[in-house]
Amino acid sequence: MHTSLHTPVTADGPLRRLVRSCLDDLDELVAVFLAELRSMEPYASDAVPWPELRDHAEGSMELLLRLVGGLTVPDRLADLCERIGRSRAQAGVPLEVLLHAVRFDFRVLWDAFTRRVSEEEMASLVRSASRVWAAVDHHTTRIHLAYLAEAAVVAREQEHERAQLVARLLATDARDPQVVAQVATALDVSAEADFAVAAAPLSATRPLRDAVDELSARGIAVHLQDVDRRPVLIAQLPTGVTAVPARWLQHVPCGLAPVARTLGGVPRAVRIAAELAATGVAEYGPRGLTDAWSSVVAGRLGEPGGALAAEVFGAMRGIGAGERARLLETARAYLRTGSAGAVAGELYCHRNTVLNRLRRIAELTGCDLTRPEQAALFAVARACDRTGP
Repeated sequence: MHTSLHTPVTADGPLRRLVRSCLDDLDELVAVFLAELRSMEPYASDAVPWPELRDHAEGSMELLLRLVGGLTVPDRLADLCERIGRSRAQAGVPLEVLLHAVRFDFRVLWDAFTRRVSEEEMASLVRSASRVWAAVDHHTTRIHLAYLAEAAVVAREQEHERAQLVARLLATDARDPQVVAQVATALDVSAEADFAVAAAPLSATRPLRDAVDELSARGIAVHLQDVDRRPVLIAQLPTGVTAVPARWLQHVPCGLAPVARTLGGVPRAVRIAAELAATGVAEYGPRGLTDAWSSVVAGRLGEPGGALAAEVFGAMRGIGAGERARLLETARAYLRTGSAGAVAGELYCHRNTVLNRLRRIAELTGCDLTRPEQAALFAVARACDRTGP
């Protein structure tokens, strides 16, 4: 039984004669093709088993000759293009190398034809060049499509494997050196490198995923791990870089953990990043521990935190909303700058007005913001307060 890849169109007499001559000398054409392949990486390193390469080369050459000559194609060659595409994708042969090799078939065929044609038939052969190229192009396209489909499957499988290994790393807290080594291999990173770790708030996961795609496109070794439905970025810092470059996560809402100094430090960094993202402070850009420490502390205090807020802000809740808003605005600015003059410039008021507001805050809350310990108490109590602006 025979199956045609497309409706055969009979070639003219000279071309059909050349096709049959080349089919008789198929081993010669295959040898020329394989000699070229031997000089190309990764074929030269036996990325694909040599018997398989020879079988595919012989099948491809026969398939192309039959297409050029308008001959029927046997069943054994009907899915050859798909088999080649899948095989090369699984072997990790780069697509550009594969397509170069496949298109080399045209040169092998054309050289074989020109060696066998008489001077009288040369003009006829030249007119048939488009037919030869059409066959090679048809062959190449099918291999290309099969490669892309299989490469997508391979990529999904590899991503799933990486995710499982990273999950084991997190679950074991990197205590197993073998797991650490496996993750380093799977992510193609150094276990002794520094790593950036960031987690997205559940309400805004897309920006972090986009950042991962952008970093990957720039050649950064980066992995995206879902941890309790929250995407977490794990990226190796370039050699010599000890802090997360600002441009990596600029305007990306996320909790940014302190840099993990080895792959073994990543689980701890993931927990910190996730906790930072869960505080709700990472809405407009990356926030680290120094930015969000009071919110982290508030989150861990739980019920005592609510009691602390009530004790500190109880009296302030009894004043007018306008005054309360002005006092809290002044407090935020002062906690950020530590300077009454800077606050006055920021809020467009006199320095004495700022000092009067600070005294009023101390009167109502018992917290003198000019004293570090009481300023810290105010900041934590404010982070625990869920009742007002």
